[in-house]
Amino acid sequence: MNGPVGRRPSSPATAQRRPRARQRFLVLLPLVMGLLVGATGYFATGMSRRVHVMHGVFSPETERLLRQLDMQLLMVGVIAAVLAFGMTFGVTTPLRALADRLDAVTSGDLRASLDPRATPDAEWLAGAFNDALSSVNRYLLQGISGAILSLSPDGLIIGSSPAAEMILGYREDEIVGRRFSDAFAPPGGGRADLTAFESAIAGRRPVNVDDAFIGTKDGRRIRVGLSVSYLRHADRPDGAAGGIQPRDVVGVTIGFKDLTEIRRLRDHLRKTDQLVALGALTAGVAHELRNPLASMRGLTELLARDFAPDDPRARYASTMLDSIDRLNTLVENLLLLSSDVTHTEETVDARELVREVTAFVSLGLGGRTVEIAIGDADAAPPARVQCSRARLIQALSNIVLNAVQSTPDGGRVTVAATPGDGQVAIRVHNTGSYIPPDIMKRLFVPFFTTKPSGTGLGLAIARQIVTAHHGQLSVESDRASGTCFIIELPAAGTASAAPADASLTATA
Repeated sequence: MNGPVGRRPSSPATAQRRPRARQRFLVLLPLVMGLLVGATGYFATGMSRRVHVMHGVFSPETERLLRQLDMQLLMVGVIAAVLAFGMTFGVTTPLRALADRLDAVTSGDLRASLDPRATPDAEWLAGAFNDALSSVNRYLLQGISGAILSLSPDGLIIGSSPAAEMILGYREDEIVGRRFSDAFAPPGGGRADLTAFESAIAGRRPVNVDDAFIGTKDGRRIRVGLSVSYLRHADRPDGAAGGIQPRDVVGVTIGFKDLTEIRRLRDHLRKTDQLVALGALTAGVAHELRNPLASMRGLTELLARDFAPDDPRARYASTMLDSIDRLNTLVENLLLLSSDVTHTEETVDARELVREVTAFVSLGLGGRTVEIAIGDADAAPPARVQCSRARLIQALSNIVLNAVQSTPDGGRVTVAATPGDGQVAIRVHNTGSYIPPDIMKRLFVPFFTTKPSGTGLGLAIARQIVTAHHGQLSVESDRASGTCFIIELPAAGTASAAPADASLTATA
């Protein structure tokens, strides 16, 4: 706790009862002690007089001495009364302080610790009370599963729950005594909202924010939902007229929760819904286009037969056939993208697939001077995966072709399959290319492409195939080393029961 606080007003009944009880102690105990000493002295001198009279030795000198003894006993009685008053005052003072603190606790103020300097004669009592109060505060916060910060009325942190410490990255002793805005301050600014929160708390106004940014100890900026509640005196209920008064508040609690992952999942679900709707639309359009394209191609072939090879109209017919073929390819890709990736699985060696794909792509280089190499071609053990051979070849071909097209002449594309940790990783690395972060975010979005003649479906189809095989497709890009696409698939016999998250993992 942060040390002593000012005396809190207690209930009227308690406030009236405590002074009367203390006054009785301060009056009755000294009076009883004085009377007890006086009565003892009176009994002693009375007995002495009777003894002197009975033996006939009572004289004026004896009377004088007995009177002196009476005065001395009276003084002793007065001294006893004063000492009793002092002892009573010394005992009731820490008890009064303890009662005040208990009244404050009853009113809801769990910061009502005792100052040992104010009760030097019973500092052990202050220590025991403070330890008990600290334990109550600690156990209350430790038993809360949510992220909670406990504040004093002036806005200083006096305690935190384990969930709050985990989210913020602080230990409790690192933030106790600090203003909550200092613990929440996000890196790179953003204190304006926190200043507004502080003003609202100072004015005891309700605070309930669904979306705010705060900073953690390690500099991360996270999105949270935040609400503030006020602890009030027990004799000032929430329904009191006039609303929340600053003097009624004995503490403040801030509850918050990390919404970063929730927002990410929500955005992912929204994008997934959009892709599902887009898939349904494209599937319908593709099916409608398929038959007219087949008819157009057949009619164009018939027309081409009527033209001599040197007739310009034959060249027109050939151009029409090429265009129709490109449209057919696009329709096939749209149908593949929008359909469920069902397949018959078999156990294959990923290195064999790599050799097959690289050989196929190498034949289509034409006059380009891009080198295609196989990494760890003869390494052991084999990199076996459970997959649809045709579909995985299609996904890998799309990625390797994309790498070749992105590599400048004189560059190198390396394809390697490596087993390990229950999975097989197929890496397609090319030199001389870099993907900026803004493009990286949209890399697997259907129809997004940076190539003049691309359709933007190759990588989207590759990711869909990899995801259907319970795998993950990620990409890393660096200006110095180039770009690397990584296909991670469960090794044969360890495939997961559900598809992996299809979200893009990228490092740029």
